[in-house]
Parts: sequence; C-alpha cells; structure tokens
Amino acid sequence: MEEIQAITEGKIIAKRWKVVEKLGEGGMGAVFKVRDLTRFQTYAAMKVEGDVSDGGVLKLEAYLLKALAPLPFCARLMDAGDRKTYCFMVMTLLGKDLMAHKREANIPKLCDQTTLRLAMATLFAIKQSHLRFQIHEVGYTHRDIKPGNCVTGIHGSDAKNVYLIDYGMVRSFTAKRDNGQLALRKARSGEQLFRGTPRYCSMNVHNRKEQGRVDDLWSWLYMLIELHCGLPWRRLTDEKEIMQAKSTCPMEVLLKGCPQEFTNIHKYLESLEYKTRPDYFGLWSECFSGFKRVRGSFFGRFEWELGKAGGEEMLTALSISEKRGPNDYKCATNMQMAKKIWPYADSAHFKKKILNL
Repeated sequence: MEEIQAITEGKIIAKRWKVVEKLGEGGMGAVFKVRDLTRFQTYAAMKVEGDVSDGGVLKLEAYLLKALAPLPFCARLMDAGDRKTYCFMVMTLLGKDLMAHKREANIPKLCDQTTLRLAMATLFAIKQSHLRFQIHEVGYTHRDIKPGNCVTGIHGSDAKNVYLIDYGMVRSFTAKRDNGQLALRKARSGEQLFRGTPRYCSMNVHNRKEQGRVDDLWSWLYMLIELHCGLPWRRLTDEKEIMQAKSTCPMEVLLKGCPQEFTNIHKYLESLEYKTRPDYFGLWSECFSGFKRVRGSFFGRFEWELGKAGGEEMLTALSISEKRGPNDYKCATNMQMAKKIWPYADSAHFKKKILNL
C-alpha cells in the first residue's frame, strides 16, 4: 500500500489525470477524484490497486466495463493502465451510495414511494446494467449486491439514477460451445467459496452453492427491505447466526411494513432455479404497480433531497453521451418525459432480451 499512499493531491498520472482528493480506501487499494487535464472542468473517479498481476481485481473490472461499453445507459471506462507498482482505472465520477443517502436523510425508514422507485432503478442496474451496467445481459452475476454498492449520479436528473459498482466478485454464467454459440454454464457441484455479504446474500450462498441470477435478485430484495425498514437480522454479524435467522424467518415477519408487492416478488424468487432466466419485466411490473398505488411521481424528490435547493431537471454529461437531442425532452406527458430521462421508468428496457439465456 506504500505506493498508493504516495498518490497525493496534485500528483499527475499518465500525463492526464491530476489527483484532487482521496475519496476512499480499502484493503487492496484506493479511490481518488481526479481532473482530466485534456478537457475543461472534467472530473472522474480513479481506482488504484497494488496488485499488478493479470489476476488483479481491478483488471477484471476494467475488462467488464469494456464489455459493457456498447450498451446504453452505462457509466464509462475513460482510461486504464499499469505502473511499476500499481494499476489504475478511470471511470465516471458518481455520487453517494444508498445507505449513505439514507443516513444523510436521518430517518428510520424510507417511504413506499422512494423504496419502490429504488426497486425499479436498482433492478434496471442489475438486469440492464451491473455504474448502470447490463451485467446480467452480458452474462455475469455480480454476487455482492448491497446498498453500499449502489450509488446515484451527482447532478440534475442523473442524481435519480442508480449505478451498481464494485465488480471484484463477478462471475460469468455463460460459456461458449464448440460451435461458438453462447450457452448457460453448468452450475458447479460441491461446496463453493463464500462470495458476498452475509446480511444480503441468498440461502444458496450460505449453503455454499453456485450463484446464478436469482441469487443477485435475493440480495436485491434483502437490500430493499433493509433500506425501507430494516432486516430482522440487521444487528447480527456472525454468518452462521445470520443464516439461522434467515432460514427460520417467516415471510410475514421479513416483509412486515414493506410495500405489499414485495410478497409476490418473494414468492416468485422462491420458484426460481440457477438456470432460470428471471422475468425482469414481471418484477418491474410489481414495483411499478405499487408505485402507482401510492401515487408515486418520477419527478418527486428522494428523502435525502428534501430541503435542498434546485429541483429543475438538467441535461447531464451521461445523457449527452447517449446522443439525445433537445427535442427528446419535448413530451406530451410527465410519464413520457420520465421514460426519456430515467430508463427504469420505461417497461421496454425490462422486456428487452439482449442475452437469450
């Protein structure tokens, strides 16, 4: 970590990126806010890792971001490279994670409108984007979905988008046949290594089974419950104790105080197997139905935005990168406008199959 500690404010990397400040630090590396010296007032996030081997986590993340580059509604990989003692990756600068936003709002639970909107936004982030990256649609499971890995954009309408980050635990669930066609990878038998976070992982993970798309969705549901009103096992830290609490917790207790649509979602997830392609449109429909039931508005503010100045919608760097024209925002209704601004408001994205597996 000494080589990373030497990266301080003002240091220039790859003759392009000037370090502004350190945003965070972990056991393997750190994240910095950097300024692009080749573009006026352009900032980005730089992740740095001390492992320069081909098996390093950061190189896996960079590879995945390159694979996701052709897909719409994605944050972008801007640069990546090696130095003698560390490797780096530069990507779109994003905002706070969902749990940090909830703490900022200083409230015990989120309202139904916010929870259901976040349900749609994070489901899009899983199906259609796993920094919004379409990781399920390029054949990967994330294996560590939790509030800390879901972050919002920073400015204007992008502040109501959710991006899924941290790809250090991803695994491909596809493999190429001899004829070159993609096929579903057969689930590995036997005991697998634990991958994920005990509070949010599925029972399959506790039982050391192979993870599929359904396991990401169990983590998605547990995350939403935790954000909304708290999981029954939220005060436990030991994995075995958490596993016991999950296995014995009745659905009625788990979902007490949650939007009623979560009951159907829970029952549906129980029916899925490793090989099953989830019905993303069906899941979105449940969330959208609840959103309409509570008279939610896509133009409403999240709890952590209340009392802040502004509120007008803005075109963002991300929206400009998607080549949208000014006329795209001249819509007849709020719903039509919402579909143009926030992809998770449009059912078409959840019906679309990019990967037919």
